[in-house]
Amino acid sequence: MFNYIKAELWKLSQRPALFLTWGIFFLLTVVYSILMSGREDSNLVAACTIVLVVGVLAAPLLVLLVDDGAADTLKHEVSFGLSRTRIYVGKLCAVLLAGLALCAVVLAGGWLLLEHSHPERERINLAVLGFSMLGAVPIWCGMAGICHMAALAIRNTAVWISGYYIYFFFGQPVLLVLAAALFAGNTSSWAATVAEAIVMPSLLLTPRFLSGWLTWTYQVWCWGVGLGWLAASTAAGLALLKRKDIR
Repeated sequence: MFNYIKAELWKLSQRPALFLTWGIFFLLTVVYSILMSGREDSNLVAACTIVLVVGVLAAPLLVLLVDDGAADTLKHEVSFGLSRTRIYVGKLCAVLLAGLALCAVVLAGGWLLLEHSHPERERINLAVLGFSMLGAVPIWCGMAGICHMAALAIRNTAVWISGYYIYFFFGQPVLLVLAAALFAGNTSSWAATVAEAIVMPSLLLTPRFLSGWLTWTYQVWCWGVGLGWLAASTAAGLALLKRKDIR
């Protein structure tokens, strides 16, 4: 398994699109933070954390870099004696490791814009950025798991990517409206909040949740929802791949 992951990471490192993606995210963090914050400490940190939502939108791009053409190479890998479980998990690990590297890029972009003339203030601001990033990581992993499942189950790349973005921009808001109706408009209740977090995990990365809630309870929410989606999508993806007729 370790050798397979290394091979996937090596192939990924040969794709210029990977470094282009990292560079774009770095610039987005820098430019967006400057425009939204005016370089004021409190607003700057808030602006940097909002960029975390973009990571949810970037999940299909990272998965595509690893899984592009996987439908065509599966036949050869299986014929060489590789198990479908090793193939699925190995590619998923490569996606997640690439995502962790992207986290480091975003964090570096935020750190460059912090005020460095006051070491104590810089330490606090960096801690806020790091804590927000810690909550974003499992959400990103969960969304990457969903995209990886779709990439190996659906041969047409345009179909699963379109489906992901349609659900993100249209499907999730519709489900939120239905959830609000189900709970009689009481969206502040614990049950409604859980339902919202499950059907629309990116909400956990918005100022509504970040403002005044950078606590370990917030981390439990993020890790519970994110790893829940990752586990569910991995189980479903493995089941689909094992049943898939590879020709």
